[in-house]
Amino acid sequence: MAESQTQPLLERLGRELNALGGELRESVALRWQLAALEIKADLRSGRRLAIGLVAAAVMGLAAVPLLLSALAQGLDGCWGLSSTGWLLALGLGLLLAAPIAGWLAWRWFRRRLIGLQQTLEELHEDAVWIQEWIGKQ
Repeated sequence: MAESQTQPLLERLGRELNALGGELRESVALRWQLAALEIKADLRSGRRLAIGLVAAAVMGLAAVPLLLSALAQGLDGCWGLSSTGWLLALGLGLLLAAPIAGWLAWRWFRRRLIGLQQTLEELHEDAVWIQEWIGKQ
């Protein structure tokens, strides 16, 4: 008699564990997909950051000798400054523009960085759910 009562209980327990295992597998698969999507988004943002930083470096390096020389020659004697004074003033202006462009690219990147945020939140919710589920058993 006791054996016949434990059999349905064990069958029910087995079905529950199988269902829980299926849900757990599905949950892990969904979390993995979410993590992959977040990583891809961060890689795209990183690529854009690299392009912005390269553009800033090219501006800082290529523009300095070309534009400063031409502009300083054109402004020679204007406001009492020689071409050397103009070269110094313009060179400082462009040297300030390059790090500002890099800083703006960095700010854009940091604002859009996901960093597995949603995946970690989902895992935390799952841990809370499992703790509650274990507590009910």
